[in-house]
Amino acid sequence: MTITEQQFETWLGDYGKAWEAKDGKAFAALFEAEGLYYWTPFEDPKKGVGEIERAFLDAVARQDDIDFGARVLYVQAQLGAAHWSCAFTRTETKKRVHLDGIFVVQFAEGGKALSFREWWHSDEG
Repeated sequence: MTITEQQFETWLGDYGKAWEAKDGKAFAALFEAEGLYYWTPFEDPKKGVGEIERAFLDAVARQDDIDFGARVLYVQAQLGAAHWSCAFTRTETKKRVHLDGIFVVQFAEGGKALSFREWWHSDEG
């Protein structure tokens, strides 16, 4: 699928809304059934929407007051890249945490993510 910048912006908006709402079903719905989610370049990917949803729910269980934003860097054919940032309050410590990163998404014909790779840094020590 050739994705447009507007389609990618919409997808990014839905990604952010799902994260902010801690909505595992909405988050998983952004991915193909057998999609791959590379949380970091050093871990095996989460495979399939079930595993992606479980990993997402585990992560957001320790986050409150989530604020996500992203901007498109480029789109080309079936690929989109974005710069993103997120801030949330860690539930255990009540400390505000800031993340900053890049992701590259490969889209399938239906407009869902087939492969998702991200690189990010956190100010959490």
